[in-house]
Amino acid sequence: MTEFDSKDVMAYILTKCEDDNVFVNLTKLEKLLYCCYGAILAKFGQRLTKEHPEAWPYGPVFPQTFIAFRSGLIKSGSDNGFSAKCPPEWLSLINEVIHVFGQYKAGQLSAWSHQEGSPWFKASRGGSIMQVPLDDFAVMQYFKDHVFEN
Repeated sequence: MTEFDSKDVMAYILTKCEDDNVFVNLTKLEKLLYCCYGAILAKFGQRLTKEHPEAWPYGPVFPQTFIAFRSGLIKSGSDNGFSAKCPPEWLSLINEVIHVFGQYKAGQLSAWSHQEGSPWFKASRGGSIMQVPLDDFAVMQYFKDHVFEN
């Protein structure tokens, strides 16, 4: 299966949120991208994006998307055909993740991602080191145990 460019996935998430009247800011978009990444790993055992999330102060961040969004390079409707190339079962799960997690505020999603035992918590050693990659196996297990179980 193909791994997608994280910027294209974020552009899709932004478009979907706008279409569904879900308020987002950069922090919330990063957490929604992380939730989609984790859900795809947990459900299909494959990575959604080429880029790995890193532990940053407000939770998992995809550095390329962070920089591109801040630079105005990620816009609604600019997913470079991601929605057409993405397997339908993945897209369905991504839409469900956006629907469920999109109900929360950015601060709530950041707090959730910081919980003890989370991939962010493990990678950052409880917040003591930053900009380290999250382990894919830890992300997959966490989503299997804490998201799909609920």
